[in-house]
Amino acid sequence: MPSRQISDTRRTLREDYFRHDPSDGSLRLSDGHRTAAITTEFLHRFHDSLAHGFGPSAHRVFYACGYEWGLQEMVRLTLRLREEFGSGNLDLWQMDARFVLDSWWAPLTAAGWGVWTLDLSTQTKGLTFIEVRNSAVVPNAPPATAPTCHLYAGLFAGALSFYARVENHALEIECAAMGHPSCRFIVGSRTQIDAVESWRQQGAGADEIRRRLT
Repeated sequence: MPSRQISDTRRTLREDYFRHDPSDGSLRLSDGHRTAAITTEFLHRFHDSLAHGFGPSAHRVFYACGYEWGLQEMVRLTLRLREEFGSGNLDLWQMDARFVLDSWWAPLTAAGWGVWTLDLSTQTKGLTFIEVRNSAVVPNAPPATAPTCHLYAGLFAGALSFYARVENHALEIECAAMGHPSCRFIVGSRTQIDAVESWRQQGAGADEIRRRLT
């Protein structure tokens, strides 16, 4: 998890989801699994090294990593909610979407991956809109002319695919690395996301893209 200065509220969140064991110096999640704290500088250098190593296809690597991460985190959430509420309750995808997805993202906020705004108002059209402030990928990154948070896009696609039990795709349409106040993503079907990418490349802004979709 990326390390950064946090408020008292954020520090309380970390204490809810992470445990430090002084006896062996380990950092563990609330379910006992071991994790590690990294700096945003380390994350940037790792991100930069992959970009140089894979060249033009690096965005696909970041996306694939995020997608698998999102799937695995939703599996962990399933186990956690079963422990908290009992095995006789509904399966994850039968629970309220906002409750499930906010429960999934809360530990990531505590770990320094940013604060999100989740818009589920167009779920009946198979669309989810997400805004992230304080993306962990953006600090220390040079100014960009195109979205850079492909890891996040894959993360959202993986999580929503698991929850909806259908394949979802995601695309970042505005990025803080480009000078925007936040990073904005759309999650939907392949056809919808292909259309979004075409419009984005033609110069359509986030608000215009949303109007076209809805």
